[in-house]
Amino acid sequence: MKKRSVIYAITVMLGIATLVSCSGSSSKSSASFPKGFLWGVSTAAEQSEGGNTANDWYIWEQLGNTPPVGLADNFYNLYAEDFTNAQAMHLNAFRLTFEWSRIEPNPPAVIGMPLTAGDVITAEVQHYKDVIASLQAHGMTPVVTLLHWTLPQWVDTPTNTTTICDPSSLCGWTNTLTAYAFSSYAAFMAQQFSTTVKYWITENEPMPDTLSGYIAGEFPPGFKSLSNLTQPTMSNNASVETVVKNMIMGHALAYHAIHAVEPNAMVSIAQNSIYSSAIPNDPASAAAAKAFDHAYNLLYLDAVTTGEFDNGLTGTTNTQYYPEWAHTLDYIGVNYYNNDYVVPAPAGILAPINALPCDSTIASIIPLNSIGCPAQNPSETQGLTAILLEYARRYHLPMLITENGYGNADPVGKAQYIVQNIQAVKNAIDQGADMLGYMYWTMDYDYEWTSGYDQNFGLFYVDDFTTTCNTKPLCGFVPTAGTDFTRTPVQPAVDVYSAIAAANGITPTIMSQYGH
Repeated sequence: MKKRSVIYAITVMLGIATLVSCSGSSSKSSASFPKGFLWGVSTAAEQSEGGNTANDWYIWEQLGNTPPVGLADNFYNLYAEDFTNAQAMHLNAFRLTFEWSRIEPNPPAVIGMPLTAGDVITAEVQHYKDVIASLQAHGMTPVVTLLHWTLPQWVDTPTNTTTICDPSSLCGWTNTLTAYAFSSYAAFMAQQFSTTVKYWITENEPMPDTLSGYIAGEFPPGFKSLSNLTQPTMSNNASVETVVKNMIMGHALAYHAIHAVEPNAMVSIAQNSIYSSAIPNDPASAAAAKAFDHAYNLLYLDAVTTGEFDNGLTGTTNTQYYPEWAHTLDYIGVNYYNNDYVVPAPAGILAPINALPCDSTIASIIPLNSIGCPAQNPSETQGLTAILLEYARRYHLPMLITENGYGNADPVGKAQYIVQNIQAVKNAIDQGADMLGYMYWTMDYDYEWTSGYDQNFGLFYVDDFTTTCNTKPLCGFVPTAGTDFTRTPVQPAVDVYSAIAAANGITPTIMSQYGH
């Protein structure tokens, strides 16, 4: 492993030297970024570590609702190799997850009370200490996610029903106790890592988590609540609105717990952000886009910045003030993949928002051509600049791109995607956005939830994945101990991103080859 990484590092350095020197004068970029800008990659425990049988996603897999994870790309054991590769790319940041179900696979003695050594698996805590030590030895800043969708089974044990989970668990975010359990876990991890981790993400993409798990029924706990988001339809007499409020409470409690340990910590969420575009000259689409933007992009962020929650979800109804929620963001983590047209929802779908984005994830709910969606959505890169400026003007907080990635197999397309989206970030900076960094999703080909191993977001091939899955939809591949986990760089994407990080900006040569 070590020999292969050294050879790779030398290869990347030569590639960077070529891309930078060919700009005609020096490595100085024509689109330089602020000093100290974070250049990194993002990963998630379930998608990269694999080998976990203690969370709700494992139950979901056993129920036949998703392809098996297996060992994923074996990051749990090969993290040092990935850090070596990232360091060779001149990256200075790396996002990863402390998997809650590894740390606390069994319920604590008392939910909501401080965790003790008897409540956690000490060996797993030490594992993550080893991971962070290795990451920092490779010269990179850790960005740590505490919850990337998966929950311990004592928090959520899904069943194959659409409204009820196993009553021996808390039933996920339908239960307010989950917020208190999560905050105890966050407090414990902050105590363990207060001197080594500055950037924390409490929850990854709470709105897609709600959409997939509590509205569409595609993720655990598998609840379906498509008609009305404010009516109780689930375990614990919860509505979708209840779920969102419990998630906000969980974040706010975790924020305060982390800051009680380390006042200078930087704490946020990773907010999936869909720029909501109106179909030109379509008033109904314009109204739908405004409603969707409020409910999907702004509702949660408003609550954790101002303390005000819109109980009607539409921006025009009564709000309720929760002072303990206010000012619980130190920066905004932005996950961005989509600029979508938005159209009115059919009657009986997602009331009271009554809006649907023209997005592939919605196609599982209703065919897009049946609701008036155009064949093609507008420019993704323009949407990235626009959403960053919307957040900058509304919240006045620094922002970090915590995910942005290209899931197709075309390696040149991946390089173009990286350059064009980074340029979109620069455009936002030039117009006043305070940006901390950019983190590409993801390091290696990995497990992509219900898509299994069919998507190709990674900067590095995992050799057996590409051999087995590249031409087979839902290929059924399950990584095991016998899998060849050799990492091979996706070129030219790796050299292009490496050169951008080395120059702290986009050189003229790179822009001319891969820009607009």
